[in-house]
Amino acid sequence: MKERIQKIKTTNIILILIILTYSIISFYKLGNIHNPQTFVNLKDKKQITYKIESEQIPYRAMIYSGHNESYISVFYANTYEDFDNYVYDKKPIEIKYNNIFKWNEHFFDLQDTNYKYIMFQSYWDTTTIGEICLFDKEGNKIPITPMEEQGKSLVDEQDTVPKEMNYMNSTYFDEVYFPRTAYEQLHNMPIYEYTHPPLGKLIISIPMYFLGVTPFAYRLGGNIAGILMILIIYLIAKELFKKDIYALFAATIMALDGMHFVQTRMGTADSYLVLFSLISFLFFIKYIKIPNNEKIKRKVPPLIISGIFWGMAISTKWTATYIGLGMGIIYLIKFILGKKLDLKLLGWSILAFIIVPLSIYILSYIPIIKNPNHEVTYTYQYQDPNDKLAYFDDSSIYSQTTENNTTTVTYKVKITDIKSFIEYQKIMYTYHSRLTDSHTYSSKWYEWPIIKRPLWYYIGRFDNDKIGTIACMGNPAIWYVGILTTILTTIYGILKKEKESLILIVMILATWLPYSFIR
Repeated sequence: MKERIQKIKTTNIILILIILTYSIISFYKLGNIHNPQTFVNLKDKKQITYKIESEQIPYRAMIYSGHNESYISVFYANTYEDFDNYVYDKKPIEIKYNNIFKWNEHFFDLQDTNYKYIMFQSYWDTTTIGEICLFDKEGNKIPITPMEEQGKSLVDEQDTVPKEMNYMNSTYFDEVYFPRTAYEQLHNMPIYEYTHPPLGKLIISIPMYFLGVTPFAYRLGGNIAGILMILIIYLIAKELFKKDIYALFAATIMALDGMHFVQTRMGTADSYLVLFSLISFLFFIKYIKIPNNEKIKRKVPPLIISGIFWGMAISTKWTATYIGLGMGIIYLIKFILGKKLDLKLLGWSILAFIIVPLSIYILSYIPIIKNPNHEVTYTYQYQDPNDKLAYFDDSSIYSQTTENNTTTVTYKVKITDIKSFIEYQKIMYTYHSRLTDSHTYSSKWYEWPIIKRPLWYYIGRFDNDKIGTIACMGNPAIWYVGILTTILTTIYGILKKEKESLILIVMILATWLPYSFIR
């Protein structure tokens, strides 16, 4: 007994060291904790002017963008509000959707004249800026004084202005979608990203509410989820194989995997999707391991907990359905092998994996429903009448035009009742099912295990001729050996009828093969 207790203590110490080491490394340079927090929305034709308080000539500007796209023209003058003598800088400031919550570097076109005033004029209603800082050619800051009250908010956080844009102070890759939507939901604004369920974005908004719109805030929850995954994968392996050494090995290889490390340090919803899926699978295994002849009161708790976390995973991204597919296959096999129809257990199972997840999914939309400014707009074009989206309700059609045999239909949906809620889900489905855009970094489903094409998330080029880059790829030492062990595990599970091995294989295939049907 004493030896057993000592073994448990040793295992726990090793596990804590693995998680602690990973945590320290994962939090290192996760993101800045200080960024501009006050934003100004400049409507079309709105102007803000600054007095240049030195003889310096503006060479470039660092502009921190808000939650929306911006288009600004720049003018110079020697007298304030002398509109007849303003000189136009031919290079406008254009900030697109992929530069949201990011420091944008802008080089002025007019660089050979010394003016006393610089004016910024918006040409889009969506223009939203957090901070502006001017520099001369030598890289020195130019002192400027706002001439209007609104302009003060764009120079009130100059201590946050960096020398250059990088991943520490700006969004990158898919972060231009999720933190933006989290911010918009917090402030009851129209929501940009509607193609995934809202739970992941709602979780991202929690640290943003307390810590502000900073890279550290919108990456914090995902990084914590990545840390917790190491513990969960340990518990899953321990539950399956009942050996500490196997469980520690599983935790170690997750901690050493590059894809896990990079993906969970981003401000996206994927970390929560995987964490909730793993927790659901953990409790599902606990249920599967219970003998069929055991009393139902032992089976219900793990079933319900598994269903709760699967519902949370579904409410983050629909791809969690593949986890449910795998668990459903295993559940069906166990049910058949039971050779007895247990109606009570069947009822609890329906509650756990249909009613509870559906309830969680619907509840996750409450903040969306309460947002008075949220409305989904989807535009679809077709030439062949057979391509018409017949499954939409006609009441969702906002506009419809036909020109040159091409019909353009715009659907608008605001959730107010069950019918509009269903229409909202149809728009989400249509977006994904009709998506034809491709990426240079995309790869086929059968190429993923061999890491044929890693994802290139970020590249930064700096004045000292250095390049910073972030690539997302699995650890080849783990993935390539994993291919071999997956094959061996399949053979071993079939020949020996070893249920733990077969459970793993079913889950691997259920979460991988469905992508073969996606074109």
